[in-house]
Amino acid sequence: MSENNSSLTYPVFKMLSTQNDIESRKKGRPVYDDQEVCEIRFSGNKQTVGVFPAHEMCEWADDPLTQERTRITYAQKFNEQYMRFKNGEAQAAHGTPLEELTFLTQGKRLELKALNIHTAEALAALDGNPLKMLGMNGRELKTQAQLYLDSANRQTDAMSIAAENTRLKKRLAELEGKSNTPKKASNAKKSEKVAGEAGDADTGGDEADKPAEAENPFSDWEAEDLTAWIIDAEPEYEIDGRWGRETLAEKAKELNDKIAAAKAKG
Repeated sequence: MSENNSSLTYPVFKMLSTQNDIESRKKGRPVYDDQEVCEIRFSGNKQTVGVFPAHEMCEWADDPLTQERTRITYAQKFNEQYMRFKNGEAQAAHGTPLEELTFLTQGKRLELKALNIHTAEALAALDGNPLKMLGMNGRELKTQAQLYLDSANRQTDAMSIAAENTRLKKRLAELEGKSNTPKKASNAKKSEKVAGEAGDADTGGDEADKPAEAENPFSDWEAEDLTAWIIDAEPEYEIDGRWGRETLAEKAKELNDKIAAAKAKG
């Protein structure tokens, strides 16, 4: 069945009670059997109503797995409606409710529903005699319904494309992040290695070129003796009272080296 024809059918599942004549005669009282049936109405047609056992064959179809021809029951064909029936839910027509069509008045919606036209898809699919049932402006209503559906489909496609683009961008960012992380770590290790080698080279060069440090002759002097020697050697030398013995020894050595250098020049 084509998509348009499917839009024109309005299936409703019901429980139908029928009298079992044979059992009634046997037991001498009315005996009824309950049977699930599928009642099918057609958009634009108030006279034709089909009532079929829900689990009898409706049509042939190709099995998607075996590709073999298989029997399809009414319950299988209209499975969404059937499951609503089994769950005790309202069996609304499949499609876009007429309430979404703002160009329809409330009176026109009621008129369409009386003709078993419950959705925008059914209205857009009308043709031939069912379309004539709508009167003079029937063709215009059909066209407006189709324009509404086309616009809705374009919006849905645009939203799907936008969502897919967002998903792809996110995935690309994740992949780039994964590919860049090891590279950064590797570069960091290389930088550390180069810096370490450079540091080793610098250290090695300094140690090789650095002359042996001369021994400080004042290293074993006491603080009082160091202070007295500095004042005696350079009366104007300013001594910080916070200096300890090691600092005083260094200052004394610096002053002694200065005096020695001056004598060497003189």
